[in-house]
Amino acid sequence: MNYKLFIAIRYLFSKKRHNTINLITWVSMMGVAIGTMALIAVLSVVNGFERFVQDSFSAFDPSLKILPREGKAFSSQDSLLQKTKALKIHTAWCEVIEQDGLIAFKDQQTPAIIKGVDYNYGNIINSETIMWDGSMDFNNSYDNQNLAAIGIGMAEHINSGVDLVQPLTLYAPKNRKVNLARPDANFTQTTFYNNGIFCVMQPKYDDNLVVMSIDLVREAYQLTEDYVTSIEVKCTDEKIQSIKKQFNNILSEKYIILDQYEQQADFYRITKIEKWTTFMILCFIVMIATFNIIGSLSMIIIEKKEDISLFNSLGATRNDIQKLFIIEGTLISALGMIIGAILGISIVLIQQHFGLITTGTQIYPVELQLFDVVVVIAIVLLMGFLSSLYTVKKMRSEE
Repeated sequence: MNYKLFIAIRYLFSKKRHNTINLITWVSMMGVAIGTMALIAVLSVVNGFERFVQDSFSAFDPSLKILPREGKAFSSQDSLLQKTKALKIHTAWCEVIEQDGLIAFKDQQTPAIIKGVDYNYGNIINSETIMWDGSMDFNNSYDNQNLAAIGIGMAEHINSGVDLVQPLTLYAPKNRKVNLARPDANFTQTTFYNNGIFCVMQPKYDDNLVVMSIDLVREAYQLTEDYVTSIEVKCTDEKIQSIKKQFNNILSEKYIILDQYEQQADFYRITKIEKWTTFMILCFIVMIATFNIIGSLSMIIIEKKEDISLFNSLGATRNDIQKLFIIEGTLISALGMIIGAILGISIVLIQQHFGLITTGTQIYPVELQLFDVVVVIAIVLLMGFLSSLYTVKKMRSEE
């Protein structure tokens, strides 16, 4: 063992002449430990939340989404699309129309995004995961009634449950000049029944979306049979990127192909910003905790002046003595880091396996990532080393 490391370990665990030094040293160590534990725990919470939302999106968003490069809509009979569909490298292909509309139920009204889908939509989404009540089976009419599914936020807003007796009304704007004398003439009115309520845990879906048959949407909005605003494609997870590449080879001139991450790029970007902003704030707190190392190491150096003189007489150089006390300070932060890492990882693993913290009926999600742990350990050790280096250089310059 390097003699400097050996002496530093002896200094760390030996009894000091003044109990105050022992107290400050252990306070410094515990401050670093608490900061490290908080960093690992908070980053794991953010990871868990991101994973939870990602799973919700995965249950509702398609593997790939085809959109036009120009304009809002396109023809589903486009030869390039038909060529792509004929590859049969996907598991489901669904034509989609999205339009703005107004939903009314009794005396309640709310603006909505109307999503019309074809019979393959059940193969695109994981309805068992997102359905709060009822079902997404609206392509087959019930006693010749038009059926739809609405988000849970919208259902609460207009006070509508699954109901095949009292209809809702869709007001769809007509594609013609506005009639100011008769505002109602600007809309077509289509009645439908709420056959299901879904919950994706995202306001943009739960509060605004109504899903119904694409044929009903074309009829309500007076659209042609080949009119679509997007194509949704289902693929096996391991083949998404390879299929996307093949689609791009055929469609890239006229269409954009988005995977699930790109469909929700804004959300993931904001989540990453929040995660690392929180990380920086907690790093600042850890940095304050490492300031205690400066105090405790300064007092140790003062107490060990006789030892320093002895080392000098035995032939130790100035750099050797500086390295000894830098190792001493780094050991304080390293021990604190180890304690904090063990506590932080233990807390996360206990929550993952036993779910001690819940939000209602839902276990609070956490996810431990090795990269985060490595980054936390590296940052804490670096802060400890820099604090020790600053202290030693400052003390030697004052001699």
